[in-house]
Amino acid sequence: MAFFDWLLGKRDSGDDDLRLKAAVSRVIEGSDPRLRFVDGVDDRLSPAVAHALAYADQVAAGIPPMVLTSPSDWAQSPVLRAMFVGPDEVTAMLSNSLDLHDFLASPAARGMARVYCMVAATRMEQTVLGPAMDGEHLRQDVQQKAVSFQHFRLFGFAPTEEGLRNRIRDIVLEGLVLAALRVIAEQQHRSETLTFNRKLLQNRLRLMEQSRPGLDALECHSYRGRDVERLRRELADNEAGLKALESSGPGLDARLAALTATLDAAESVIRAQALCLWLDAMNILSNPGVAGAQAVPLFEFSTATPGQSRRTAFLASIPREVVAERKMDFEAGVRML
Repeated sequence: MAFFDWLLGKRDSGDDDLRLKAAVSRVIEGSDPRLRFVDGVDDRLSPAVAHALAYADQVAAGIPPMVLTSPSDWAQSPVLRAMFVGPDEVTAMLSNSLDLHDFLASPAARGMARVYCMVAATRMEQTVLGPAMDGEHLRQDVQQKAVSFQHFRLFGFAPTEEGLRNRIRDIVLEGLVLAALRVIAEQQHRSETLTFNRKLLQNRLRLMEQSRPGLDALECHSYRGRDVERLRRELADNEAGLKALESSGPGLDARLAALTATLDAAESVIRAQALCLWLDAMNILSNPGVAGAQAVPLFEFSTATPGQSRRTAFLASIPREVVAERKMDFEAGVRML
């Protein structure tokens, strides 16, 4: 079951309050159930959750229309031609997706003739030299940007396009809660580290003030006065760091503050926007109106997680019959035994 269950399905305008209340409850349950014991938690959390719900709706609504995705659709689809060199690559992508195979093998896919999901990839740009018009003259050495895609991943499987867009809303909200949990974990780790370091600094400073130097005395450029002043500055910085962390409140109050701040900053935590590339037949970046250039409507998103790159995606409608079944390698299994 999805993290937010039925919260993201079809609803009437009169259901908004009920949806918000249920979402607040699920956010608390998904982050830290003990938050229920914080005074006024619903009132403090509701505006941030409402903002996150609105942003999730905005993201889902802004994704370009569904793309029919099968090897036979490659020639007619600007998106598939941009993403894949040929029909065989479409076949390989569908056949190699463990996520897709796992979904098709699950009870949720029983009787499903067509699967709807999001296809994500990393967009690469490379500078190349090629022919291009320079005024009325054709030049052969013009610098151009060639676009390619790699590291494909399928996710968000659903039986209908509407169900997929609801699942995307779900994914956005899940991502925000997980981002908040990362912030809370980092704060906890920093607090524990600062507390431990404070004790070490206090002990070292006490020894130095009693003229009992430690291993620092082995350094040829070390002397007592400088070491004592340095330790005092480090201890002051440590105390300032701890005070800054404690300013958000003790324990659960700090967790609630981190959760609220993350939901309020949804747009910067999960950055998502429609992207239209104009590409020619060789996947060279071009401009609207240039002969041979076609619009390729895509969607680009990224998270605030360190080390994560931006991902380019499209909504795919995949006929079940074009997904080749995974074959078991019996010889490999025997070798493992």
